[in-house]
Amino acid sequence: MNKLIEMVLVSGSPYQRGSDLSPDEQPVSLVTLSDFFIDVHPVTNEEFAVFVNQKGYERAEYWSEEGFKFIQENEITEPLYWRNSKWNGAKQPVTGISWYESEAYANFVGKELPTEAQWEFAAKGNDNRLYPWGDSQPSPSIANYAPDCEPLEFDRCSTEWDAHPQNRSPFGCMDMGGNLAEWCQDNYQPNYSWDKAHSDPVYISERQADHIVRGGSGLHDEDYMRCTCRDNYPPTVRDNIVGLRCVKNL
Repeated sequence: MNKLIEMVLVSGSPYQRGSDLSPDEQPVSLVTLSDFFIDVHPVTNEEFAVFVNQKGYERAEYWSEEGFKFIQENEITEPLYWRNSKWNGAKQPVTGISWYESEAYANFVGKELPTEAQWEFAAKGNDNRLYPWGDSQPSPSIANYAPDCEPLEFDRCSTEWDAHPQNRSPFGCMDMGGNLAEWCQDNYQPNYSWDKAHSDPVYISERQADHIVRGGSGLHDEDYMRCTCRDNYPPTVRDNIVGLRCVKNL
């Protein structure tokens, strides 16, 4: 399954990575990326169902050794919210998936998880905007988020990927702010001081260490929807705050 359906070409770097708004996002620097394709929208339940139905959870060739051991030991055969009507709509982003499951799905479709730098450039482009849609402040008409990290409804749910048409990045990527955060390839480091080359950067330490997520979710506040904001979780987390989108490197 090596398809570029519903992907968009991301080109035109270098871009300014990071911001002065948090030590976690510094130092600010120009980063150069090779051109790549990225999914227009997060991977949906409908798309992930192909992986489930074709026994992706049983086929070790798509998994890292650590990932396959994790799902076998925990008897995992599908995403955690796969049968929950609040989260399993065809056009809702798949969630309840660990970093290991996201990596396996990307392998299955012949793609990869984005690097943190790729994700940020796809979200902000060259104009250094604050949010994927621009600099206007978030509102419920623009994104699915939680002001002050307090969702309007405790029994919340995700929205379909096209529910907020204004939530579109300069490259046409939908739903990069709020709804669900998205797994990246990189392991977490508290800043960018490790990156000396500023060319196609990616920080890899070990699969079992925390991995970067980007974009914020329906449980995060406005700050987490900024294009430069960073968060991280262990690769075993299967909560309803994280999904994925894939890239195809040229």
